[in-house]
Amino acid sequence: MKASKYIIIAFFISTLFNNSCSGDAFVEDIDLKFCGKCAGTGKWTVDSLDYTPCHSIKAECLAWAKKNGYSDKECILCN
Repeated sequence: MKASKYIIIAFFISTLFNNSCSGDAFVEDIDLKFCGKCAGTGKWTVDSLDYTPCHSIKAECLAWAKKNGYSDKECILCN
């Protein structure tokens, strides 16, 4: 009797695990942006893990990025 209970419990656990890890296709849709201190300000910043300053307009952000060695990075709007 105990063996049947363990088999049933193992079956339910494996079913739950298989259903919860059925695929990570949704991860491809996540667009990760790092705004740092600019998050939620509606300002522009360089998409970098460094703590770059916030800028009011995109052109200002691009100029700062070019001047400070971030020309390969894009500026993002932090809403």
